[in-house]
Amino acid sequence: MLWYEGSRRHKVKIHNIAISISTALAVFIAGAANAATTVYTTDADFELGTLNSVNHDAPNSNQLQLNAIGDTFPLLWVANAGEDTMSRINTDGNSGNGCEEARYLTSYGDPNALANHGAFSGPAPSRTAVDTTGNVYVANRNFSGGQPELLKIAVEGGVDRNGNGVIDTSSDTNGDCSISADEMLAVVDDGDGVLDIDDFLDERVIWISPFASNGNLGRSLCLDVNGNLWAGTYIGRDYYKFNQAGVQLAGPISTGITSYGCAVDADGTLWGASLGSSLVELNTNTETHTINRTLQSNYGIALGNERVYLGSTLHAFNPATNTTQLSVAFSGTGVAVDGDGAVWFGTPTLRKFTSDASGDLITTPACSVSTQGGRGPIVGKGGRIWTINTSFNSVSQYDSDCNFISTVPVGRTPYTYSDATGFGARNQTDPTGIWTIINDGGDTGTEWDSMAWNTEAQGSVPVGASITVEARSADLEASLGLEAYVPISNGGVGLGLIGKFIQVRITLRPNLADESPVFSDLEISTAADTDCDANEDGQVDRVDVGIIGRHRNVPVPPGNPLFDINSDNVINVVDARLCVLQCTNANCAP
Repeated sequence: MLWYEGSRRHKVKIHNIAISISTALAVFIAGAANAATTVYTTDADFELGTLNSVNHDAPNSNQLQLNAIGDTFPLLWVANAGEDTMSRINTDGNSGNGCEEARYLTSYGDPNALANHGAFSGPAPSRTAVDTTGNVYVANRNFSGGQPELLKIAVEGGVDRNGNGVIDTSSDTNGDCSISADEMLAVVDDGDGVLDIDDFLDERVIWISPFASNGNLGRSLCLDVNGNLWAGTYIGRDYYKFNQAGVQLAGPISTGITSYGCAVDADGTLWGASLGSSLVELNTNTETHTINRTLQSNYGIALGNERVYLGSTLHAFNPATNTTQLSVAFSGTGVAVDGDGAVWFGTPTLRKFTSDASGDLITTPACSVSTQGGRGPIVGKGGRIWTINTSFNSVSQYDSDCNFISTVPVGRTPYTYSDATGFGARNQTDPTGIWTIINDGGDTGTEWDSMAWNTEAQGSVPVGASITVEARSADLEASLGLEAYVPISNGGVGLGLIGKFIQVRITLRPNLADESPVFSDLEISTAADTDCDANEDGQVDRVDVGIIGRHRNVPVPPGNPLFDINSDNVINVVDARLCVLQCTNANCAP
């Protein structure tokens, strides 16, 4: 058994047959393609991948478990209502100060002459939802009188609509943390007069789906526990259900109340703000409206601490007791709950509230700060809080003690205060933690054979918790994002994945008691090369059969492909006969 350090600094096991053969044959063995198994099980191994809301050392080392305090992606998606664009902010960029790294049009437009119509005219994108893998969904409210529209923008990859072999998309090509006109792509009518996906030159915009009737205004958007989207209308006073492919699954579901924002809890209950004094309750499992409660004036909405928090007048509804804590604070738009359970209310004054022993909010803020914000707040990566500075065409971030960190320019009139980072979806609706790893198989066309995990004693999955393993492969690492993940079964063989690189995504979900699964180890194996062309001359003939036949009764370690054609761990006459069937020349002639 030979160990060597692979290209990604993890150990790879190579099994070689220990038999006495000729010098010429030894050359063949040295160059033959062997099955290889890569094992990830230590802290150092897990550090080779990307950790997101999971860790390998708390409470125990050398295993993956969910973080005690949830986190999210280093991304903030900002809808710029005044110019019909979406800004993608890398919240860890520029030494932690944040960078705009892309900007996407959500309707017709030329990057050199972007719209400038304010927040309440034109398409005016606003409401966002971010799924558990980082993709964003945004609703064009559409004040022009047409249908509201729902769009999906991918966090990676895309759809090669023009067939040029690459994904044409916006990016910060000059690295200045800001997007200029020449770093964006237009949306151009293809001649049919209808805004559809073929009009979008940016290929990370995956689909666009109009919904509801003309003039109904799309002013509410959230994800349910199954990853489906719920879009609500303000004038129509109803909700529509979509899957992540943009297909409408249900609706209209009438609530009788204006829709202004929503969030779905882990039980599948949709809670809807109204811009009035009503709190909407809708069952996403049965797709039925349940009840409307009269509380206080509301604007933003957020979930946490087993409560529904509403902004404008900050108040908290407790579904378990059917009681409401009223008038906690006044004069704010949005509300958000961080990983510690603190409630953030604003803006322009950003205030942090903590809870007493009963779970009610303490009415004296733990900290507060004046900001340029007009919308928000939004919880981002690392527990940092973002304000949306509507009148200043920027966003700002603050630490958990209300201290200012930085300001990042975006597009005109940003108008976002819903879940724009995925924090709510990943910590309240569908709690998740993700670890991804890329493994280099060494050769193009590598056949990936099997995966196994939790072979060690500490690996566990409590009842109601889950571990999901998915993978994708490509010959170029940069092309992995273009491939779809496929589910992988534990210990199964014949993955059907071909490519030099394989990317594995591990998703951990807790149960309702917040018990985390434990992922102890991962084994990834390439397929054994059982090609009968022993001398690698491009054909199978009697020479190859003779090479194999001369080593009959030689035991072979498990997983070693050399000469053991039927994988019974011994070279014998059966292997030679199987290779006769592969002969490329008549009568197996040389």
